[in-house]
Amino acid sequence: METKLDARGLACPLPVVKTKKLLAEYDKVETIVDNFVATQNLEKLAKQLGYYINVNKNSDEEYVVIIAKEKENNVVIDTLSDSCVVPVTQARRVLETENTVEVLVKDENNVKNLENFATKNNHNIDIKQNDTHYVVTLERKEINSNDNEKKSFNIEDDSYIVVINKKIMGHGSEELGSRLIKAYLYALTEQEVLPKKIIFYNDGSILVDKNRSHVLAELVELENQGVEIVCCGACVDYHNIELAVGNPTNMYFIVEDMRKANRIIRP
Repeated sequence: METKLDARGLACPLPVVKTKKLLAEYDKVETIVDNFVATQNLEKLAKQLGYYINVNKNSDEEYVVIIAKEKENNVVIDTLSDSCVVPVTQARRVLETENTVEVLVKDENNVKNLENFATKNNHNIDIKQNDTHYVVTLERKEINSNDNEKKSFNIEDDSYIVVINKKIMGHGSEELGSRLIKAYLYALTEQEVLPKKIIFYNDGSILVDKNRSHVLAELVELENQGVEIVCCGACVDYHNIELAVGNPTNMYFIVEDMRKANRIIRP
């Protein structure tokens, strides 16, 4: 059985909450949303549930997200409005559970980044160009035991997450606090056991902004090592954040991540 949900105009996290409830009753749910952040949140829901997802963009104000319990087509990720780091991180996440993903990107720089990602991981890649964008299809290589051992050496699943809600560390001098948070994130890159995820919200979201952050080098390094970086979507809108690293999330997933974490560290 299948059904449709028109979630346009609904505030975060209602599209996710309502879609999840419908998936308890139906095998396939087609959700219409009016912003790209909502599609990313629904993608996370599908991954969490182990379901398949397709995202189709009809316009800047209408996206059709299909989540199904049975696979129909390849997973399609629309990153046409995203910064250069997002297509690679989104593709990497999908390929953790899927064999193939199609990524929609807007320019040659994004295509080159995906080519580098495919080469580094020995993935197959196919590139098609149409009038408005590129369609990059990535096919995952077979994962062997050595890959799993290497990954588990660096990241211990559910070991801990880091939550950052300020652009400085501690209280008092802003100059000192700014230096401390940079030193903290650098030290984090050197740890034998990395956090599973870093969550930014409130003033902390400024640290992932392309133009205002002074810690992007450290965050990029953490992301390259496999740490998932997310930022509150409402905070992105409120502070006019241009994400340079990581992806937006919503309060539904922030609450869930914090509830499930073995340990939460707040520097």
